[in-house]
Amino acid sequence: MNTKPFSWSYSSLNNFENCPKRFYHYSIAKDVVEPVGQQMGEGYQLHSAFDERIKSDVPLPLGMGHHEGIIKSIIEAPGKTYSERKLAITSSFTPTSFFADEAWYRGVLDCTKVNGANAWVFDWKTGKPRPDPTQMQLATALVFHSASYVQHVKTALVYVNYNKVEAEEYNRVDLAHIWAEIMPRVKKLQKAREENNYPPKPGFLCRKYCAVMECKYYGIGN
Repeated sequence: MNTKPFSWSYSSLNNFENCPKRFYHYSIAKDVVEPVGQQMGEGYQLHSAFDERIKSDVPLPLGMGHHEGIIKSIIEAPGKTYSERKLAITSSFTPTSFFADEAWYRGVLDCTKVNGANAWVFDWKTGKPRPDPTQMQLATALVFHSASYVQHVKTALVYVNYNKVEAEEYNRVDLAHIWAEIMPRVKKLQKAREENNYPPKPGFLCRKYCAVMECKYYGIGN
């Protein structure tokens, strides 16, 4: 029986909802290693390069120079710039350290700009544009809970290879609505863990994007 306190992240919730069984083998049992495809590898490289550029002023590597404009504009805008910022909150929605035992929700924000009561959150995407309000809502919630003086957050998914940005704006009063939408989904994830119940969910991942060979749907998804 798992005796560790329940905790979660955006990726764990997203992966669980895509397919509980795949999530179980990749993240709970860890008996199947997720293959690192070309897109995932490209994402790792880009995040690392952007992080070094923001934190240490290391020039972007060959082939990424065309991204300099957006990075420079963020750095030079008024306020403090953070990169790969690790934040966490407890189940009572109070801030705590990322690795604390009491950490209930953890998130890593690719890039954050804070200027007084206003904050901007950027998430770098190398894949095709796909709206993801949940990720933007959770990033916003982390900022609000971690900095009581912030009253307004603009959050953006930046699709660097497609010159496209999906953006939303939130005020502190939106926090209750954000959690009202997300908490029922989190409770399903928590229940699955308590009952150790992770059934397969056939779908588009089965054919090309899942390495759980023992699953009866392996390789036959629609």
